[in-house]
Amino acid sequence: MPYTDLPAQPVSELPAAEETPTGGGTEPETGTARRRSQLRSFVAGSTALASVTVLVAGTVFPATSAATADTPVFASRQQAFVTGGTTDTPTLLDELSVSPTAIAPEIGLSGGAVTVSGLTDTTLQYPFAQEVPLTDGFGYRSAPVAGFHDAQDMAAAGGTPIRIVGDGVITEAGWASDGCGFSLKVQHQVAGQEVISRYCHMQENSHSWQVGQTVQGDDQAGLVGTTGMSFGNHLHLVVRVEDEPVDPLPFIAANSK
Repeated sequence: MPYTDLPAQPVSELPAAEETPTGGGTEPETGTARRRSQLRSFVAGSTALASVTVLVAGTVFPATSAATADTPVFASRQQAFVTGGTTDTPTLLDELSVSPTAIAPEIGLSGGAVTVSGLTDTTLQYPFAQEVPLTDGFGYRSAPVAGFHDAQDMAAAGGTPIRIVGDGVITEAGWASDGCGFSLKVQHQVAGQEVISRYCHMQENSHSWQVGQTVQGDDQAGLVGTTGMSFGNHLHLVVRVEDEPVDPLPFIAANSK
């Protein structure tokens, strides 16, 4: 800015007028006149320098402006956060504070069994990318093993990828001791109910999931195989609702996307 508030020098301390040789009719220049001339040059130079400084600062640190139709609102708020902005402009921290936060499920152990709470509802989907032939269905049967069959057998070819039917948490992974073979068990919440999906007889080591990991629908459970008590390649798909077995495919269809 112009230096207009410089203290005035007392008149008594000003040096006596100095005469300079004259020539061509030029009036002599006193010491006071010379000082005033130098001061005017200094003020003019300072003003020019201040103008250049403002121009450079405006280039390096652009002033925050309101968003236009061509400027995303979030981008303008981000700029306001970086450069300081004004007190009435929402900052980037405000954007983060209103973003929805996912609730992580709580996982524990009870009597050696994994317990899961805090899940959110998920919709379900078919366990394969394409329809496959169905063999033994849900319910009582006499063969190949007499008794209640708590699953739907699906005769996909060996090595076919199996999809997890919905979001959830893994509660069993690897070899099972009840004939299920190399398996996976996932706990879900569907319409407020606790739901378990289980995938049996998969190829050995066809997944690397571990108990406690969270999964999403469409994640790969493993590959169709014939491990455990099996008479050929197929998926033995179990679905339990509130610990009661249900016919898997109708239930999945009723709660699908």
